[in-house]
Amino acid sequence: VGDLVTLSSYGKKSSGLSAWNDRLYPNKPQLLGLVVRTEDNPNIRSWTSKNESTYYYVNWINKDCPASRWGSAAYYRNNAYFLRNDLKFVK
Repeated sequence: VGDLVTLSSYGKKSSGLSAWNDRLYPNKPQLLGLVVRTEDNPNIRSWTSKNESTYYYVNWINKDCPASRWGSAAYYRNNAYFLRNDLKFVK
């Protein structure tokens, strides 16, 4: 919590977040956000990966930003989390 993040290359390649891919849309500014909360996945099973075990909630600084790891549609805002592989910590 409190770390600055942007989308990782893995996140930019995913279908829901491809609208923020630098190669496809070079004129868009780079996303920058702040992790405001982390939460353990309530549905952990024996096959759940380490990546899927924690939800990251991000407040983006940019106006044009994804609501969740599935994109920016309004109905994704109810469960608006990202996984660790979707994010890259900014130095």
